[in-house]
Amino acid sequence: MVLDNEKLKQDREDNAAAAAAAILKKDVDNRTIHHDIAEILTRQSFLIMMTKALILYGAPSHRIEETCVLLARKMEVDASFSLLPGLMTVSFSDPETHTSDTRHLKCSQGMDMSRLAEVHRIALAVLRGESIEKANRELEQVTLEPPIYPLWLTLLGWLGSSACVAPLAFGGGWYDMVVAGFCGLMVGILGIVAGKFPVYGNVFEMTSSILVGFVAKAFGDRVCFSAVALAGVVVLLPGLLLTQAIMELSSRNIVSGAVRMFYALMYAFFLGFGLALGAEAWDHVSYSLRGPTTASPTACQHPISRWWYFLIYPAVSVCINITFNANLRQWFGMTFVTAVGLVLTLFLQTGPQITAAIAAFAVGITGKVYGRLTGQLSYVPLLSGVLLLVPGSVGVRGILAIIESDPSQGFTFVLTMIHVSVAITLGIFCSALVCYPFWRKSTFMNF
Repeated sequence: MVLDNEKLKQDREDNAAAAAAAILKKDVDNRTIHHDIAEILTRQSFLIMMTKALILYGAPSHRIEETCVLLARKMEVDASFSLLPGLMTVSFSDPETHTSDTRHLKCSQGMDMSRLAEVHRIALAVLRGESIEKANRELEQVTLEPPIYPLWLTLLGWLGSSACVAPLAFGGGWYDMVVAGFCGLMVGILGIVAGKFPVYGNVFEMTSSILVGFVAKAFGDRVCFSAVALAGVVVLLPGLLLTQAIMELSSRNIVSGAVRMFYALMYAFFLGFGLALGAEAWDHVSYSLRGPTTASPTACQHPISRWWYFLIYPAVSVCINITFNANLRQWFGMTFVTAVGLVLTLFLQTGPQITAAIAAFAVGITGKVYGRLTGQLSYVPLLSGVLLLVPGSVGVRGILAIIESDPSQGFTFVLTMIHVSVAITLGIFCSALVCYPFWRKSTFMNF
């Protein structure tokens, strides 16, 4: 009897110990599961934030999907990405439970070179093994950073960009520079208003171009209307947008490229229609005050000497850097690479397509070599170099010609815009092809 009681007591103690061990194991398993779920959610959150940051800060659209796929593969997250203009679809799937989660991110593309460089640094750090928690904190900090330059300096950047581009790109004179700078300042102020009031943002481009066309026409024969009007809206010209569309079509992103190309052509139509409407509005005002007037054929025949370009160019480069929120470390690369493209554009005695292709190839090689030597993101100087090559003004000239009842010349301008975009794309992709065998990472988040 005593032995039976001791045996029962021992059995109870063993059962209690086994139950305690089972509870402890279950608790450990639950904690492990919760930790794994939290880690997966952290990785997914990082991918979503990275995707939005790449779009908002101006990463090349045909490289965003590739960058996100590389990050997801490194973090062992089963995800797929699909980019459309203004919309990014991110789909996460779990092959074990056969479940999926799809997110639709609605965000428009912007330009912020300083933050884009930081996002690129964080992405590279993750690919090299940095912890996701640290990268998540750094990315959140980047998104919360205020702009580098104050508002008044950004407005001066808009003013200087329009003023200096008038002689550089459109053959304007000294008076054209002054009036174009004033128009650029007005467009900059309206752009700030559009950023704060989304309702006005829907008509920002139209109202800005109407106002610029009205002011440019108001100065009559004292300025060249086309130089002042196009320089006044230079930051809004859709040349870069069309070049990106051609790049997407070349990289087999058919849906996104087609949508972006159609939008670029319609955007050029909006600007051209607004400029023509503003000029016509001034003609009506002038007719009611002074009677009919005729434009002077010599108004656009007073360009400044090309040797002045070497003094004007540093100013326009600084203004573009400020407009795109580039930090001081990026200024030299952006200025140098853009200067290479500008010199070739000014002094090559060839057709517009061949000149654009050669200049784009030189800009691509220079930007990639600079990025490799300095360790910075080569896309930033590449973008500034391509900006002075893009044919947005050609497209707006074509729309103006169509509106002015000269459809044959107008459609010729529009086709020239597409031809130059294709030439720029060819030059950029050929430069990547030359650099790729030597530096494999040069294609990461790059043109």
